Amino acid sequence: MTVLVMQADASFWDSLVFDGIDDIDVETVTAAFGTVDVVARGRAAGAACPDCGRFSGRVHDSYQRRLKDLPLGGQSIVIQLTVRRFICGAGNCPRRTFAEPFARLTTPYARFTTRLNHALERVGVALAGRAGARLAGQLGISAGRMTLLRRVMALPDPLFSTPRVLGVDDFAIRRGQTYSTVLTCGDTHRVVDVLPTRESGPLAAWLTTHPGVEIICRDRAGAYTEGARLGAPDALQVADRFHLWQGLGRAVETCVAAHRECLRSPAPLKTTSAGSPPDGSKPANREPVGRRAQRKKAAHALVHELLAQGHSRRAIARHLGWGLNTVLRYARAAHWQDTLRENRPRPSRLGPYKPYLEERFAAGCSNITLLHRELLERLR
Repeated sequence: MTVLVMQADASFWDSLVFDGIDDIDVETVTAAFGTVDVVARGRAAGAACPDCGRFSGRVHDSYQRRLKDLPLGGQSIVIQLTVRRFICGAGNCPRRTFAEPFARLTTPYARFTTRLNHALERVGVALAGRAGARLAGQLGISAGRMTLLRRVMALPDPLFSTPRVLGVDDFAIRRGQTYSTVLTCGDTHRVVDVLPTRESGPLAAWLTTHPGVEIICRDRAGAYTEGARLGAPDALQVADRFHLWQGLGRAVETCVAAHRECLRSPAPLKTTSAGSPPDGSKPANREPVGRRAQRKKAAHALVHELLAQGHSRRAIARHLGWGLNTVLRYARAAHWQDTLRENRPRPSRLGPYKPYLEERFAAGCSNITLLHRELLERLR
């Protein structure tokens, strides 16, 4: 065993380890097995009582604290700090004794120094639990994933102002079961708040209590439309680029799937020297089947196979991990092609007002906000 005791260089360690902390004296420094033990104590003559503020220099007793500090030269540093307890001499003070404070070094009951806590907070915020613990180990800091997560959870929530552009979207806490709503700032792209559900009520209440939103960038969910209209009637509602491309892709896919009978691809046939089939018939046609059609065909066959085995629709949904409505849609379809949404017109809420809107467009009015207000007045 190699143990190195450096008493003569205590002043060097005092200025190196406790730089900027004037109320600490280093007594001895011992290095062994990759760990540097620094024995230190307070140098102040006394301290002020935290309750009454009266200064006291009468020592009642002392105890030891063991604090982990930032590593130095690839070695862990442990500070063995002697803490004195002082006697409060004020007769009307409810506190009889109090511990010597070391506000710039650590906090009460902590096992890490303040600067090590700050380093763990930054690692935890950047990488969270397991990845942060691996990085901390490479840096010479022994900290588990829960230690990092506790540091992150203890941080105060960041303060934010009501964004001018608010992004509204849903995310799955448990896919197909529980969904929530995330609100983001359109300028900084940071999360502003999280709502417990994706219904219109919480969104409307949030917008009411946070006035000042001018533009709401959302997906095409009807609940978000209603919540934004109720909570911020003057805000402009737009769709973000992702949902625009997603909607366009789904519309094209649905249209192509509904007209797949019109698409024909000639199968390769042996031809004669004249370039025509040997029997004089026309080339056979083969229906193209895409990945989406293959998935729907396989899902339709799987659901009907389980139904034929006597399983209920709810049991099938639990077994496959699908939503009940998805299973019902496949169960009600006689053929897998029936699960494709046809390109047929759907009833619109604007149907009764289309003549009025066409008249206003012909008159030169294309302001969506103004037309929306006029429709609301007609509803009243």
